[in-house]
Amino acid sequence: INAEYMGNTKGEALRPTGVPIAGLFAAGEVTGGVHGKNRLAGNSLLDCVVYGRLAGHRAAEFAVPTTAQG
Repeated sequence: INAEYMGNTKGEALRPTGVPIAGLFAAGEVTGGVHGKNRLAGNSLLDCVVYGRLAGHRAAEFAVPTTAQG
């Protein structure tokens, strides 16, 4: 499995086919990150913070769906 395709910009974990796995979210190096295989060590911290926050928000939305109030 190519690590560059294990996550997306919505924080969702992906199957090897690229299809999101419902309810499974990922962040940091496990997703391959925006730098892929060629990254500087310091850049991984930024990936974890940014995509960790994004994945956390998406997981919360999945766990407690909100409805639009008109």
